[in-house]
Amino acid sequence: MAVRERKRRKKSKVPELKAELYGTIATLDSIVEKYEQGDLSPTLYKRQFKSLVRDTLTTRQLLESEGESWDNFVKEEQITERFPVAVEKLQIGERAPEGEKSVELAAQTSVKMAAKTADIVSDLITLIDIAKLGDVAKMNLIVPLLDDAIILLTKYPNFPPDYWILVALKDWRNQLQGRDPNETLSPEEAKQLEFQAVRWLNDFKRRLREMAVDE
Repeated sequence: MAVRERKRRKKSKVPELKAELYGTIATLDSIVEKYEQGDLSPTLYKRQFKSLVRDTLTTRQLLESEGESWDNFVKEEQITERFPVAVEKLQIGERAPEGEKSVELAAQTSVKMAAKTADIVSDLITLIDIAKLGDVAKMNLIVPLLDDAIILLTKYPNFPPDYWILVALKDWRNQLQGRDPNETLSPEEAKQLEFQAVRWLNDFKRRLREMAVDE
């Protein structure tokens, strides 16, 4: 009787977790659209995006700890169809190229490292997004993102101090940190940063895949 009661209490968490996860992804979809349409400031976007990516990962892990399948949730709730913008950013579901599923890769890390992994991914995606909209690519947005990514990668296990992404991030930070905080990247600099940030994100995810295989 007691065992059945414990199971009943455990199962009762699932609908709440699914609703929370659905709402988080829906909110992420909305804020990305607003940012791309110019209706959300880069500063607010940066803060909300990181928080929502972390919340998505944390809630996903809680859902899976209840024995529920992430893939089933995405399929049953039609996440790919309903929130295509969020899906593109998180690279989840069937549309994501094999080996490029950010949330899946982050979830494969330990619970202790999951939040840090999500923060690195969100920092790099935000750098890409800001660089794409060159007119908002200001030093007071970019330099803190570079600093944050550097700190997180420096403390990340199994990533050596001479890891090429860490070196590249520091190079960019050193080049930009002495400039006027309100100065905007030139179009050429914005394109270069976007290109580099895509490379950093892809290589970071590749390293995560290798670490998951090694484990």
